[in-house]
Amino acid sequence: MNMYTVKRGRNEIVRRSTDSSVTIPHEVTYRNQGSNRPAANTEAAATFNFCGCGWPQNMLIAKGSVDGFQCQLFVMVSNGENDQVPNAQGDAQVCDDASSYCGVLNSRYPDARSMGYPFDRTPRDGVVTLQQFLTPNMVTQDVRIRFTNRTVAPLQNTTTSRPAAGASEVSATQCSSHTFL
Repeated sequence: MNMYTVKRGRNEIVRRSTDSSVTIPHEVTYRNQGSNRPAANTEAAATFNFCGCGWPQNMLIAKGSVDGFQCQLFVMVSNGENDQVPNAQGDAQVCDDASSYCGVLNSRYPDARSMGYPFDRTPRDGVVTLQQFLTPNMVTQDVRIRFTNRTVAPLQNTTTSRPAAGASEVSATQCSSHTFL
């Protein structure tokens, strides 16, 4: 879903879906495609279409269920310095909300690895399950997504987050926040 910078040892990652590098805002996802559409075959039309690329923020994580929807979380750790792309972000970018999912308009893709990596390639010979696919820098964790059906006030300039109205929480085994070791 996203890339994070982590340090050796325990890392707790808390992030709002609005800060994701794969999502686009609600108003872009559900905009009227016929309203304010630029003339066809223009640069403005290309930008309009590109800016609609991305996953809806409200659908980043499944709704879950009251009892908890059982899922598997996949985590891969790599050396971020090796994954950096020089000059990937141009100046004054327009609609780069979903850069990990869609790239950046008129710029290089912001990751040295291809989109979808490591699932974009044929597995090694003899690999038929996810567990066989994993390498030492990869791990899966059983998680439950619980629908809480509660309303929480929007966060204001904080570093932690809570689910919004009718939102879901992800928890690794019995933890109540996004905590991965």
